[in-house]
Amino acid sequence: MSLIRKLWITIIIAITLAFGVSIVVSTISSKEYLETQLRMKNIDNAVSLALSISQMEKDPVIISLMLSAQFDNGHYQYIRLVDPNGKLMIERKNTSQASNVPSWFARLIHISAPAGIAQIQNGWSQYGTLSLASTTEFAYLDLWKGILKALFWNTIIAAITGLIGSLTLKQILRPLNEMVDMAEAIGDKNFINIEEPKTKEFKSLARAMNLLSNRIKAMFIDQSLLLEELRLEANHDPITGLMNRKYFISRIAAHISNEESFNEGVLVIANISNLTEINAKLGSIETDLLLKKMGQELGAFCHQRPSLIAGRFSGASLAVFSKLPTDHNLLEAQIKSLELKALENSSKFIPQVMISTTSSKVSKSDQLEGLKALITNIKEKTSPEEIDIIDLVNHNYIATYENNDEAQWRTMLTTALDSKRLKLAKFPVISIGGELIHNESPVRLQLEKDGAWISAAEFIASAIKLDLITRIDDMVVEFAIQSIAGGSQAIGLNVSTGAMCNPIYLHKLTDLLNQRPDVAQHLWFEVTEDGAFNQLNEFRQFCMTLKTLGCKVGIKHVGAQIARLGEMHDLSLDYIKIDASLIRGIDSNTGNQAFLKGLCLIAHSIGLITIAEGVYTDREAVILPTLGIDGMTGSGIKLD
Repeated sequence: MSLIRKLWITIIIAITLAFGVSIVVSTISSKEYLETQLRMKNIDNAVSLALSISQMEKDPVIISLMLSAQFDNGHYQYIRLVDPNGKLMIERKNTSQASNVPSWFARLIHISAPAGIAQIQNGWSQYGTLSLASTTEFAYLDLWKGILKALFWNTIIAAITGLIGSLTLKQILRPLNEMVDMAEAIGDKNFINIEEPKTKEFKSLARAMNLLSNRIKAMFIDQSLLLEELRLEANHDPITGLMNRKYFISRIAAHISNEESFNEGVLVIANISNLTEINAKLGSIETDLLLKKMGQELGAFCHQRPSLIAGRFSGASLAVFSKLPTDHNLLEAQIKSLELKALENSSKFIPQVMISTTSSKVSKSDQLEGLKALITNIKEKTSPEEIDIIDLVNHNYIATYENNDEAQWRTMLTTALDSKRLKLAKFPVISIGGELIHNESPVRLQLEKDGAWISAAEFIASAIKLDLITRIDDMVVEFAIQSIAGGSQAIGLNVSTGAMCNPIYLHKLTDLLNQRPDVAQHLWFEVTEDGAFNQLNEFRQFCMTLKTLGCKVGIKHVGAQIARLGEMHDLSLDYIKIDASLIRGIDSNTGNQAFLKGLCLIAHSIGLITIAEGVYTDREAVILPTLGIDGMTGSGIKLD
């Protein structure tokens, strides 16, 4: 029962008791007063009337008329005259006892006023005895009206007291309600703070709640930082700070296998040909410092360009991979220039360092085994004598529509969209129990009638450049809604960073889902880790909008910014998809196993479902559930 209701009940009981006691006391007092007044009135009237009759002629007719006149002019129950022998001579009696008060009230109160008695004289002898009693009807009515008036005003007072008390109590309890909301938010893994109220008792409680929220939030942040340290330790070279060979290759393979975002990239390898000789002259400590300096320069260069990642292949080889198409000759020259700059800025004397660089285009047809062969080929082609840039051409590279200019792309994309030559592919995301969570549904577009269906990576850059991406995003959602309305299972849609930040897209999405609210709960929207963290305010608005509509929201490709995962505690996210580069070979990578177990623990503690991306082998699928993974997707996952 709420405090407001208890307050009202208390007020009603208190007012009722006060009213009851006051009514009883006042009624008894009034009754006694009225009885006294009626008794005195009866005596006075009887004496006065008897005196008047005693002084007049004792004609029975005249006496009868006088008593009738007195009876008619007063309010009497009766007037009676009897002779000295007790024989009734004259009697006037009120036979109509109609009353405006309830009969039960009259029986309960029962006003008793003795009749007035006086003797009538005839000279020196007694003529008769006169008795009269005033009516009590008006006494009952007066008491009844008094009780009704008291009840009315007590009700008004109770109502006013209750309203004032309710408003006051609401004001007093407002901080308590805020603390209840805060406790519920903490239960939902949303660690908010509230303003400390002025009430002394609530102030200390609010301070304790804020302290608890901040401590839990700090605990998640600390755990995220520790997890980030574990990730770096497991996947990064301790000397250069760059990705180690295994993780670097896994990241490249993950990018290549992501057909929605990858179409063509570039791999550049820089090899210090005479590292053994340098190590012999400088010693291992100075050589490590040299490599560290080169790694820092390369890492800073890639940090400023989100499309680039850098790693260390071996003791003498550093590499850079671009997941976006770029001029490989220019990138190769930049990498070599950076490495030479690092050597020039060193304060130590360094023997001549021979750096050989080579580059190659990488396409989505280069899967993991082909990539390893390509890397081996690049390293074999690099020799101490090849100081200048070497351009190796990847003969597997296929550039679809390579020669199409902007006008041709506009015509093809516009025609395809006008004709609605768009469809959604289906790749299952299953739980560890083998049940379908949702189908990842990347978009496919048919640029030419009866032509091949191409993935988003092949047309997305042109669509963005030609300002057609919004049409594609809107059409994807429309197709997904139609598919679910037609009986399809839950669908996961990838939302680009541009669409997430576009208020027009959110407005259209809201309109579409408001028309079909039954569909919203079957739609899973996901944004890349980079997009979510780099546009955190826009992502927060995106989450609020879709969660209000009943959709599921998550982040995909999670792994590189684990230290910031605690910032997502207040977004009410539903799931995260862990990047394929951390999943690849997880069955044999003990460092990533520990990292993944910690990541799942943190994710579960803030209410997130964890899904592994890019599961490739049965061995990976078997070990992932033991690490805390809730779902899996990838080429090695099939829905039974």
